[in-house]
Amino acid sequence: MLTFYTLLQYLLAVLMWTLIGRGILRLMIPGDPMKNPVYKLFSWALWPVLAPLRATLGRVVPESHLGWYAFVLLLALRFGLYFLFYGQGWLVLPVAA
Repeated sequence: MLTFYTLLQYLLAVLMWTLIGRGILRLMIPGDPMKNPVYKLFSWALWPVLAPLRATLGRVVPESHLGWYAFVLLLALRFGLYFLFYGQGWLVLPVAA
């Protein structure tokens, strides 16, 4: 069960860092960022996170703020998974001797 938890946490961490990298890259690129292949790759990798948010929050939240909502969602998922696995006893933290 620890391996499953580790893989889920790793996947969420990769998505979070990709989101942060996309935001930093957006600040560094003047004009249209979609002309940059790295920005396109980051946007493609973040599609599973941004598409549902865009579909549900599209009319309420501006497009430029979706990254913040995605970051908060991913962070909440990471904490939620930790509390779920730890609360069920599936995750046992080592005790310092």
